[in-house]
Order: sequence, then C-alpha cells, then structure tokens
Amino acid sequence: MIEVQLDEAARSDEHKRELIIRELASHPDVTLDTVIRVLNSPMKGRWRMAVRVIRAIGYPRNAPAIRVLMDHVGDKNSVAWKEAIQALVEIGPQVVVPHLIQFLWDRESHQYWGEDVEGICEMLATVDREFALPCGPLLSYILGQDNLPPTDLDKGYLLDVLEKIGLECAQYALPTLIALIQKEGSSEVGRQARRLMASFDKEALEPYQLLLASLEEPRGEGG
Repeated sequence: MIEVQLDEAARSDEHKRELIIRELASHPDVTLDTVIRVLNSPMKGRWRMAVRVIRAIGYPRNAPAIRVLMDHVGDKNSVAWKEAIQALVEIGPQVVVPHLIQFLWDRESHQYWGEDVEGICEMLATVDREFALPCGPLLSYILGQDNLPPTDLDKGYLLDVLEKIGLECAQYALPTLIALIQKEGSSEVGRQARRLMASFDKEALEPYQLLLASLEEPRGEGG
C-alpha cells in the first residue's frame, strides 16, 4: 500500500503529491521502515518520494533513516542525491556529523568506499560550513593515506572540503598538504594543494617555513 502511494505521488501534481507525502509522514511507525526499505531497493522511481516522506516525518522520528540517506549521498548518481542531502541538512550538523565521521572512517562497511567519500565530500563542499568543520581533521587524515589504490578515490574532492574550511584547517592540514605536494608534484592534486596552502596566512605558515622553502627548490638542488 505504501509503495502504491509513493508511485501515485510521483505521478501527481505538486499539490496532490504534498498531500500524499503528508499522509504517509503522519504515520511514521508504519511508514518509516517501508520507505527505508524502498531506498535500499532497486526501485529508483520511488526513491525521491521516499526521501520526501523521511523529510516530512522530521527529526528525531526519522533518525533511523540517516544511514540510508548517507548511502544515497555517497552515490552521486542516485536520483535522490539532492533530496537526501536536503534531508540531512534539515536534521542538522549536531546530529548528522557524528554519523558522517563514522561513515567516512569505516571502509569495511562500503562496497565502493572511495565513491562514497567523494559523494559525501561533494555534499560537505556545498552545504553550510558547520557540517564541514568537524570533518576536516578526518578528511586530512584520509588525504594523507598512502595505501589507497590510485583509482579508489579522487583526492580533489577532499581538498575541495578543506578549501571550504579555509584557514581553520591550516593547523592540522599543513603536514598533509606538504607531503601531498612532495608526492604529487605538478599534478592537478598537487596544484590544488599548493593553492590551498597559499591561502593560509603568514602566521599559520611560519612554523613550516623551512619545509616550505624546500618545496620551492628545483629537483636535484639543495640538500
């Protein structure tokens, strides 16, 4: 029955769709498990309406859906990607950030961890900085990992989030950025790391002045 109502909502005009969503959301004890199951199914045509129901249920009643919402944010090709981001934004950073950190940390619980990290980073780069700020140290840690397969994760997505955080990430991100530049050289990732580092003020860079000077030395010179 709930699935039929989701199908009807998807076919209806916005006024009728809103009425159906509100009706489903008014019975969260009956509805929530079903819409979560829908989001875990291959029935893509129902995904956006399922997320809209979760949004309409609201926090804290919709808290059990946080993980499946993050799964859809991790999949940048999900038809419910934007709706899932909006649902998490509405729940708020105080609740969502600990879940994001756990999601990013636990590589074993993902089929495609690298892609999931990219999707979450794209979210963090676009929503309020309150979501990105607490995630910055973990993203810097991931950025510095040397055991990632080259095709597993585009590090540019992590740098995008650190760029959004800006100067506030300098204290913990500078060692990672320096190592990344040493490793990546003039690649796009290396250039992006240099641009981020150049945006930090003199006070933040001062303790690293000798290391930074060594980055400017031509290959084969110095010692």
